[in-house]
Amino acid sequence: MADAVVVTGLDELIERMQAFPVEMAKIGTLNMNASLAVLHENVPPYADEPQNSSYDRTGTLGRTLGSSESGGASGGNPDIYTVRKLGGGNVEGKFGTRLDYAQYVIGDTTQAAVHRGRWWTMKTIYNASTKKIIQIWQNVANALASFLDGKR
Repeated sequence: MADAVVVTGLDELIERMQAFPVEMAKIGTLNMNASLAVLHENVPPYADEPQNSSYDRTGTLGRTLGSSESGGASGGNPDIYTVRKLGGGNVEGKFGTRLDYAQYVIGDTTQAAVHRGRWWTMKTIYNASTKKIIQIWQNVANALASFLDGKR
C-alpha cells in the first residue's frame, strides 16, 4: 500500500560492525523504532465529513493507525508497528493498518474515487516523514563511524 524508505550506503559500516553484534542490534532496533515513530506522528487528521452525510463515523481507520481524528500519534499503536532484525545487520520496520477497507480510503493507487481529494493517502505520511527518517539514519552512520574510529 505504501512506499519504503530504504537506506543504502552503510555496507562498509555494517560490515565493520559485525565484530560488535550486540551494539549493532541495539543501534538498528533503536533507530528503526525512531523511524516508525516519525511515521506515526505524521498520520494526518481525519478527513472532514462530507456534507449531507448520514454515515456515523467510528474512527476505526484512525485507531488502526494509532491515531485519533486529530491525527498524529494520539491513539495508541498502529495495527502494524514492527521492527525485525534481518541478516547481516539489516533491520526492517513496518507501519500501517490491517483494516481491510483501508486500501480504498487511503491507498496510494487503490483509493476509491469517492475519497479522492478529501482523504490523504499513505504516500502523504511517507512524504511528510522521509526527510526526518533519512536524517535519523545519517546520524546512525555518523555514530557508527565514530564508534568504530574509537575501536582502532
